[in-house]
Amino acid sequence: MSQTVNVQQVIPLTLKLRILDESVEITVDAPSGQVRLDEVLPLLRKIDDLAIDRAVERSENSGKAISCCRGCDACCRAQPVPVTPAEAYAIWRLVEGLPEPRRTEIRNVFKDRANRLFAAGLAQAYLDRDPKLSKDDARIIARRYFNLHLACPFLTEDGACGIYEERPFVCRQYLVTSPANSCVDPFENLVEVLPFPLALASALLEVSTRRLGREQFTIPLTLALEYVEKHREELKTTLESQDLVTDCLQEMFGRRSGCKR
Repeated sequence: MSQTVNVQQVIPLTLKLRILDESVEITVDAPSGQVRLDEVLPLLRKIDDLAIDRAVERSENSGKAISCCRGCDACCRAQPVPVTPAEAYAIWRLVEGLPEPRRTEIRNVFKDRANRLFAAGLAQAYLDRDPKLSKDDARIIARRYFNLHLACPFLTEDGACGIYEERPFVCRQYLVTSPANSCVDPFENLVEVLPFPLALASALLEVSTRRLGREQFTIPLTLALEYVEKHREELKTTLESQDLVTDCLQEMFGRRSGCKR
């Protein structure tokens, strides 16, 4: 019996943006019709990559080279790696689409990380986050998480990212100019992070909060599958693509950004 596969239609969209006081133009593929929040991620990632290239170029021209390189995986081995709910859903869908036995292997790693966080009494702090959580308390929780040394489920044996093209915003943007060995413990060592001109994750959280009617927070990547199991129906909500993309762009750049189809 044949199965019909729905292919998401895309429309070329040319954006005129201002990044680091520089006017840039970029053409992206915008999804059309009714879409989920995670379906605008490819468009936002392309903008993110453009901004990262500009920020890296400016940093290197000022004499501050980026220390990060393939195999430099300290941040992947212990840090919470905060992802937006839309990114969590994209990760869940990515895992569901893996062939066996890889799918089961990755699921088991996620389950191990979640079990250890529940055992440490930290999982609920992230899954049922208190909106009034102070920065000091958040730092204490992050430090406790860090001490568990929970490696990213997608980290390969050679220290590379197993989902590089689909990696979250924070992984794309977390670039340091300080010595790489300082990242082994960023709570004790001075780590100089590259200033980034766009807050894509924050913008997506703001848009998600308005559109879904419930305050949205980031969660550690290791809890992505747990979060989706709890909020899957909400994450399946579809919205008009043009309005959603416009909301995201205005949240990032303000109403001065221009676009044409």
